[in-house]
Amino acid sequence: MYALKDSTTAHRPASKLVASWARGRRQITPWAYPRLRALGAIRLAVGIFLTVLGALMVSDGHDGLAAIPFAGAALLLAIGALDTAAARYASPRS
Repeated sequence: MYALKDSTTAHRPASKLVASWARGRRQITPWAYPRLRALGAIRLAVGIFLTVLGALMVSDGHDGLAAIPFAGAALLLAIGALDTAAARYASPRS
């Protein structure tokens, strides 16, 4: 299994994608990095809202226009998932 460095952290190491995402977020957005969990949750909620909006548009017969909320939802869900995963492996606030 994984060796523990101290008694407070007992999670596995981050994947390469999550680690590189966290490094990039730390360098580009110093304000947002401590708030990744909250921003990720907001992005996931907006992504779910856009998915529901796209489904309503498809059910109403606007198939072509429904691609816009679906594309936005896919983007926000992916970024929100990466933000929440990076927040899980972020160093604690100082």
